[in-house]
Amino acid sequence: MLTDYLNPVLHTPNLVYGINQWGNKMQIYHTNKPLPTLDKIQLAIIGVEEDRSAERGCMLAPNAVRDQLYQLYFWWSGLQIVDLGNIKAGETSKDTYFAVQSVVAELLQMGIIPIIIGGTHDISYGQFGGHALAEKETQLVVIDEKIDLFSSSLDYETQNQSFLYRLITQKSTLSHFTQVGFQRHLVDPYLVESIEKLGFDAYSVGELRNKLPDLEPIVRDVQMVSVDMSAARLADAPGVSHASPNGFSGEDLCQLTRYVGLSDHVRSLGIYEYNPLLDRQAQTASLVAQMVWYFVDGYYERKHDFPQHDERNYIPYIVNFKDNDYELVFLKSKKSDRWWVRVPIGSAKQNTYKLLPCTYRDYETACRDEVPDRWLRAYWRWNR
Repeated sequence: MLTDYLNPVLHTPNLVYGINQWGNKMQIYHTNKPLPTLDKIQLAIIGVEEDRSAERGCMLAPNAVRDQLYQLYFWWSGLQIVDLGNIKAGETSKDTYFAVQSVVAELLQMGIIPIIIGGTHDISYGQFGGHALAEKETQLVVIDEKIDLFSSSLDYETQNQSFLYRLITQKSTLSHFTQVGFQRHLVDPYLVESIEKLGFDAYSVGELRNKLPDLEPIVRDVQMVSVDMSAARLADAPGVSHASPNGFSGEDLCQLTRYVGLSDHVRSLGIYEYNPLLDRQAQTASLVAQMVWYFVDGYYERKHDFPQHDERNYIPYIVNFKDNDYELVFLKSKKSDRWWVRVPIGSAKQNTYKLLPCTYRDYETACRDEVPDRWLRAYWRWNR
């Protein structure tokens, strides 16, 4: 039962909401009221009051974000969202991970997308555990300025800097992992090398700067996305324990979460490491609320246009290379203008392939007689 793990919303700002503001449009699990009926719910807000693995303050994030989120305007006719309150903190961080895992798994099995707010980044371990219970395999994207892969301690109580190690090595359902937005001067090159040796991908913030549309294909096929707010630059998100002068702008992060929402496959989003004790004029709380808003906006605009068995709704573009007989076959959706490219699996005689999300830029690269890096990474990963 969900109520075994959830505390109802106790704190709401002392405001009278307009008819089209979130505070009026959402169903909310309030104190002294039963859990709302979830039959027709599509998305669920969940807070996590847990910060024992880092500097204290992140446990206050859910209610601080609610103050801002409830004031935003609701534009999506027919969309059903519920605020389920906050995950009860366990006696240890490990107990909280289990609670998050249980709630996420139950929601996923009901076809509801959880949006997790608050707590430290190691809560992603519980978020992924929910996916592991609900689906056979999961592709994961982490947006963070650092790579939380190793630290001096791997105890459950000190995992916000190292949770990825446990996740990657213990979760057999992880089919692919991509790190997005790391800053090279903050990351040991050995960590990037380790990720690539495992067949995973890592993109620095510099690689994506001024090329944000290149991120859309990266998240198009994934099931879970985890955001550490330290990926934002200090000027736009002061409420972060390890803030950096560089990173994504607030506008960048809103665009990224909209891409995440647009993905037909994403089934959960977590936003972590916001610390209200360090915030200025609720600036970071407002940014997190707007990131949630843009995720929902993307979800509402989902196209459901993945070219599975029927490719009649796609325009094929065949690129032949000058120095050999090999060709790349691109597909462009007539519905959304999104692009895919075929990647062969096994020998050429088998004539089997997977479809890799890509961009028009990748098609242009192929037209210059160059194999796109995105295609090469996928080819070696799928033919290891």
